[in-house]
Amino acid sequence: MVCAAVALANPPGETVPHDTSIRFVPAAASGMVSLGIYDRQGALVRVLCDEWPFSRFRIGLNGLSTSWDGNDDAGQSVAAGTYTARGFVVGDIAVSGEAFHFNDWIEAADSPRIVSVAATQLVSGGDILLLAGLAGERGALVRYSPETKARWETMITEPQTLPAHTAQVAAGNHIAFALLDGQLRGVGLEDGAEVPLPVRTDEIVAVAARGDRLALLEAEAVRFYVLPSFASQGEATNLPSPLTSLALLDQGAVAAGADGSVWRWQAGWSKLEMPAEAKVRTVSSGRDNTFWVLEERADGSTRVAQYGPEEGRLAEWSPPAGGGNITSLAATPEEDYFLATLAVPDGQRTVAIRRRGDGEGWEYVFDKKITDSSGFGWRDGALAASAGEIPAEVTVRLVENPLDPGASRQLVLRATAHENGPVLGTTDGLPLLRVSTGTGDNRVMIVPGANENTARFFQGDGSCVEEYALSNLGDITSFDAGTIKMAGGAEESGLADKDPE
Repeated sequence: MVCAAVALANPPGETVPHDTSIRFVPAAASGMVSLGIYDRQGALVRVLCDEWPFSRFRIGLNGLSTSWDGNDDAGQSVAAGTYTARGFVVGDIAVSGEAFHFNDWIEAADSPRIVSVAATQLVSGGDILLLAGLAGERGALVRYSPETKARWETMITEPQTLPAHTAQVAAGNHIAFALLDGQLRGVGLEDGAEVPLPVRTDEIVAVAARGDRLALLEAEAVRFYVLPSFASQGEATNLPSPLTSLALLDQGAVAAGADGSVWRWQAGWSKLEMPAEAKVRTVSSGRDNTFWVLEERADGSTRVAQYGPEEGRLAEWSPPAGGGNITSLAATPEEDYFLATLAVPDGQRTVAIRRRGDGEGWEYVFDKKITDSSGFGWRDGALAASAGEIPAEVTVRLVENPLDPGASRQLVLRATAHENGPVLGTTDGLPLLRVSTGTGDNRVMIVPGANENTARFFQGDGSCVEEYALSNLGDITSFDAGTIKMAGGAEESGLADKDPE
């Protein structure tokens, strides 16, 4: 007789204080082994082996062996009774990443998991700085390089949820500045290392940088510095009203007031004439001596406009109907080019817009949308960003176990969000296949594929939904590793079949 597996026996009625040894003969030549201990009712009490390679077991003439300390998954001794050891050998199942859904910022597995964009800034050469909220309730200053293969560089991370009450980014020639809820930090643009700031860094209202100049807006004054020495270049006091946003011009600066007014500083404050029907919420440096503003109209709609202190209004851009309301604006002194972040009903968009070469109209450099997918599901036969069902199980047909031809050839696999990454396992909780290493994924779903023993697996961490294609799911072989009778937390007797031949 050929047996699939045995448990090593001790003399009947004798309890032993040492671990119980479990030995089995795998039915396949290679693969990963998952082995569990089950009580008399068939409930899984201990995951003994979780995707172990053969090399992790003790190898002997009679198969592979491991041991059980008599505890359950909670570390408590199991109750007296008879327990069964059984598991599966998982063979050559193919897992391939297929797509990232609902977040245009996430292009590859190493892209930062951006959930929201709080502030942006263009830097010389076309790169973009984003002060962003990440999955896992973290905040980060990240650099995006759309023209290079290494797209992302994370410069600052904080265990803080964004959006914050105030968030701004500014960049000079060599240093970027991140302002978050009044706290200012600096980072080198060349090496990404944090730069100690020899200036006040708390209770800052707004920050602006342009080339080798820096301006910090505090409650009572605007202070000017030259970079990288941070030597003082004077201050602007007697603020005309509470100011909320600041931009440096070729000569002097402009600021937006809390009441929507705009003020210019050049040896003194002067109020600029702006359209009566709009309030300015943000100002940003532009080409030459121009500046850009984010305007909010009485009906709540928003637009971007470009101004010259002497020329007045030069150009404007409004989102298309249904395109959302602008929440942040950033421009560059190098050309007529700006970034705008918009709130839309199902998420957020960030657009990069440049004036056309002929000077007539605008062209989109990119348009990246984040759709809220925290409640994704399956609706009408397709992936949906919200609502719908959450299918968690697929049925596969297994390969035959040559050591136990009578074993069931059908297995239901269940998708589970595990602390070490999303897994496929049995319906009783034994993990068989870790699909990815995404430890932050808290929502998973699986649906059958187009062919037998294939499936589409989806996982999400709040930033996007990742899709994987699974194939050859039938390359799983079940085995029975015998029974163990326990009493007092130790083995009383082993109910073993004959040793494998």
